[in-house]
Amino acid sequence: MRILKLATAVALTLASLNCGWSRAARPDPAALLKADRAFAQATAERRLEGFASFLEEDVTTIRPNSPVLKGKIALVERWSALLQDPASSISWKPLRAVISSSGDLGFTVGSYEVTKDSGQGRQAAGSGKYVTIWRKQPDGSWRVTFDSGVQDTPPAGKAP
Repeated sequence: MRILKLATAVALTLASLNCGWSRAARPDPAALLKADRAFAQATAERRLEGFASFLEEDVTTIRPNSPVLKGKIALVERWSALLQDPASSISWKPLRAVISSSGDLGFTVGSYEVTKDSGQGRQAAGSGKYVTIWRKQPDGSWRVTFDSGVQDTPPAGKAP
Protein backbone atom coordinates (compact mmCIF):
# COMPACT_ATOMS: atom_id res chain seq x y z
CA MET A 1 0.00 0.00 0.00
CA ARG A 2 2.84 2.37 0.86
CA ILE A 3 4.48 1.73 -2.52
CA LEU A 4 1.19 2.45 -4.31
CA LYS A 5 0.83 5.78 -2.47
CA LEU A 6 4.45 6.68 -3.25
CA ALA A 7 4.03 5.74 -6.92
CA THR A 8 0.83 7.79 -7.12
CA ALA A 9 2.51 10.79 -5.52
CA VAL A 10 5.46 10.56 -7.92
CA ALA A 11 3.16 10.19 -10.92
CA LEU A 12 1.07 13.20 -9.89
CA THR A 13 4.19 15.28 -9.26
CA LEU A 14 5.65 14.39 -12.66
CA ALA A 15 2.33 15.06 -14.37
CA SER A 16 2.05 18.49 -12.78
CA LEU A 17 5.64 19.32 -13.72
CA ASN A 18 5.05 18.18 -17.28
CA CYS A 19 1.92 20.35 -17.55
CA GLY A 20 3.84 23.34 -16.27
CA TRP A 21 6.68 22.79 -18.72
CA SER A 22 4.39 22.44 -21.72
CA ARG A 23 2.61 25.70 -20.90
CA ALA A 24 5.85 27.58 -20.28
CA ALA A 25 7.41 26.24 -23.48
CA ARG A 26 4.42 27.03 -25.70
CA PRO A 27 5.72 29.20 -28.58
CA ASP A 28 4.31 32.72 -28.88
CA PRO A 29 2.30 33.12 -32.12
CA ALA A 30 3.16 36.84 -32.19
CA ALA A 31 6.42 35.96 -33.96
CA LEU A 32 4.50 34.26 -36.75
CA LEU A 33 2.04 37.15 -37.09
CA LYS A 34 5.05 39.46 -37.35
CA ALA A 35 6.58 37.25 -40.07
CA ASP A 36 3.34 37.27 -42.09
CA ARG A 37 3.06 41.08 -41.80
CA ALA A 38 6.69 41.39 -42.93
CA PHE A 39 5.89 39.08 -45.88
CA ALA A 40 2.99 41.35 -46.89
CA GLN A 41 5.14 44.48 -46.52
CA ALA A 42 8.05 43.01 -48.51
CA THR A 43 5.62 42.05 -51.29
CA ALA A 44 4.06 45.54 -51.32
CA GLU A 45 7.44 47.27 -51.39
CA ARG A 46 9.56 44.96 -53.56
CA ARG A 47 6.80 43.16 -55.44
CA LEU A 48 7.90 39.79 -56.89
CA GLU A 49 11.37 39.93 -55.30
CA GLY A 50 9.88 40.61 -51.87
CA PHE A 51 7.35 37.80 -52.31
CA ALA A 52 10.01 35.30 -53.38
CA SER A 53 12.28 36.19 -50.46
CA PHE A 54 9.88 34.53 -47.99
CA LEU A 55 9.45 31.23 -49.86
CA GLU A 56 11.19 27.96 -49.10
CA GLU A 57 12.75 26.26 -52.11
CA ASP A 58 10.26 23.38 -51.87
CA VAL A 59 7.15 25.53 -51.27
CA THR A 60 3.85 24.02 -52.43
CA THR A 61 0.43 25.41 -53.32
CA ILE A 62 -2.91 24.19 -54.58
CA ARG A 63 -5.29 26.03 -56.86
CA PRO A 64 -8.67 25.03 -58.30
CA ASN A 65 -8.58 22.96 -61.48
CA SER A 66 -4.77 22.89 -61.49
CA PRO A 67 -2.14 20.35 -60.57
CA VAL A 68 -0.32 20.77 -57.26
CA LEU A 69 2.34 23.43 -57.78
CA LYS A 70 5.72 22.54 -56.25
CA GLY A 71 8.84 24.63 -55.86
CA LYS A 72 9.79 28.26 -55.48
CA ILE A 73 10.34 28.78 -59.21
CA ALA A 74 6.86 27.48 -60.07
CA LEU A 75 5.18 29.62 -57.40
CA VAL A 76 7.07 32.74 -58.45
CA GLU A 77 6.03 32.12 -62.07
CA ARG A 78 2.40 31.71 -60.92
CA TRP A 79 2.49 35.10 -59.13
CA SER A 80 4.61 37.01 -61.67
CA ALA A 81 1.72 38.37 -63.79
CA LEU A 82 0.05 40.01 -60.79
CA LEU A 83 3.22 41.20 -59.05
CA GLN A 84 4.90 42.55 -62.19
CA ASP A 85 1.82 44.49 -63.31
CA PRO A 86 2.27 48.07 -62.03
CA ALA A 87 -1.51 48.65 -62.20
CA SER A 88 -2.23 45.73 -59.83
CA SER A 89 -1.38 45.05 -56.23
CA ILE A 90 -2.20 42.59 -53.48
CA SER A 91 -2.31 43.19 -49.76
CA TRP A 92 -3.14 40.85 -46.94
CA LYS A 93 -3.57 40.82 -43.21
CA PRO A 94 -3.10 37.83 -40.94
CA LEU A 95 -5.96 37.32 -38.50
CA ARG A 96 -4.70 34.28 -36.59
CA ALA A 97 -1.46 32.39 -36.05
CA VAL A 98 -0.77 29.04 -34.44
CA ILE A 99 2.64 27.52 -33.78
CA SER A 100 3.20 23.82 -33.08
CA SER A 101 4.34 22.86 -29.61
CA SER A 102 7.70 21.88 -31.10
CA GLY A 103 8.03 25.46 -32.36
CA ASP A 104 9.18 24.56 -35.88
CA LEU A 105 5.91 24.74 -37.83
CA GLY A 106 2.98 27.11 -37.75
CA PHE A 107 0.20 28.55 -39.83
CA THR A 108 -1.45 31.88 -40.39
CA VAL A 109 -4.95 32.56 -41.62
CA GLY A 110 -6.05 35.91 -42.95
CA SER A 111 -7.78 37.95 -45.60
CA TYR A 112 -6.44 39.47 -48.80
CA GLU A 113 -7.47 42.05 -51.36
CA VAL A 114 -6.31 42.55 -54.94
CA THR A 115 -6.67 46.05 -56.37
CA LYS A 116 -6.21 47.38 -59.88
CA ASP A 117 -5.77 50.91 -61.19
CA SER A 118 -8.67 51.49 -63.53
CA GLY A 119 -7.44 54.86 -64.77
CA GLN A 120 -9.97 56.50 -62.46
CA GLY A 121 -8.34 55.34 -59.24
CA ARG A 122 -7.70 52.04 -57.55
CA GLN A 123 -10.59 49.63 -57.36
CA ALA A 124 -10.98 46.28 -55.65
CA ALA A 125 -10.53 43.50 -58.19
CA GLY A 126 -10.93 40.59 -55.80
CA SER A 127 -10.71 39.48 -52.21
CA GLY A 128 -10.56 36.28 -50.24
CA LYS A 129 -9.08 34.30 -47.39
CA TYR A 130 -5.77 32.47 -47.19
CA VAL A 131 -3.84 29.94 -45.16
CA THR A 132 -0.05 29.91 -45.09
CA ILE A 133 2.02 27.20 -43.46
CA TRP A 134 5.40 28.35 -42.17
CA ARG A 135 8.58 26.47 -41.23
CA LYS A 136 11.11 27.91 -38.82
CA GLN A 137 14.58 28.10 -40.31
CA PRO A 138 17.86 27.30 -38.53
CA ASP A 139 18.55 31.05 -38.22
CA GLY A 140 15.21 31.56 -36.40
CA SER A 141 13.39 33.20 -39.33
CA TRP A 142 10.13 31.85 -40.75
CA ARG A 143 9.68 30.83 -44.41
CA VAL A 144 6.56 29.82 -46.33
CA THR A 145 6.33 26.10 -47.04
CA PHE A 146 2.69 26.07 -48.22
CA ASP A 147 0.38 28.86 -49.33
CA SER A 148 -3.14 28.81 -50.71
CA GLY A 149 -6.31 30.84 -50.66
CA VAL A 150 -9.92 30.96 -51.68
CA GLN A 151 -11.50 33.85 -53.52
CA ASP A 152 -14.65 35.47 -52.16
CA THR A 153 -17.69 35.19 -54.38
CA PRO A 154 -18.08 38.49 -56.24
CA PRO A 155 -21.34 40.40 -55.81
CA ALA A 156 -24.06 39.49 -58.31
CA GLY A 157 -23.45 41.10 -61.70
CA LYS A 158 -19.70 41.53 -61.14
CA ALA A 159 -17.16 39.37 -62.92
CA PRO A 160 -14.16 38.12 -60.89
